[in-house]
Amino acid sequence: MTGRRIVLIALCFGVLTGCSLFKRPDNQFYLLETISSESLPVSLTGPPVAIGGLELPPTLDRRGVVIRGEDHKLEVRGTHQWAAPLETMVLHTLAFNLADRLPEGMMVLPGQAKPAGPTRSIFIVLEELAPGPEPQFVLDGRWTVSGEGTYPELTRHERITIELGSMESPEIASAMSRALAALAERIAEQLGER
Repeated sequence: MTGRRIVLIALCFGVLTGCSLFKRPDNQFYLLETISSESLPVSLTGPPVAIGGLELPPTLDRRGVVIRGEDHKLEVRGTHQWAAPLETMVLHTLAFNLADRLPEGMMVLPGQAKPAGPTRSIFIVLEELAPGPEPQFVLDGRWTVSGEGTYPELTRHERITIELGSMESPEIASAMSRALAALAERIAEQLGER
């Protein structure tokens, strides 16, 4: 082999191995989970309830995990992603958490046909649903139950904070799941008191 051929082979080998050093990290996907209630379902009569609408903060409703930083900055973790659109996952997680805390048949789950007759709708608008800048996860928002007939409208503001052991994405997903379970608990308690 000539010196030129050896240099060419060495360069090709170097380029091929160098490309693998600059390979983008694999995406990691995170799920939200429903968390069962430790108490019995609340006592609730009347029309069943369904989540009629959910609004997330526009800056957080994205595939990448988001952390709020100092000075109104956001860190979006592009390779740490939610396994489905965040709004869809939050809606399903919250609905199944509510179903666990209400009597059987009192929660109309996403995708279920609404029963004949009146229903009560829960509308949820979240202003915050993210960790940071302090090591805690914050859920802050308002929810309204619109009633029919003798069921007057009910509106509440909730602020739920979950302390974080770290700002790692698995810890954030777990904290969001716990915050949604706490929100479901509060909504169920208020419905049971009416």
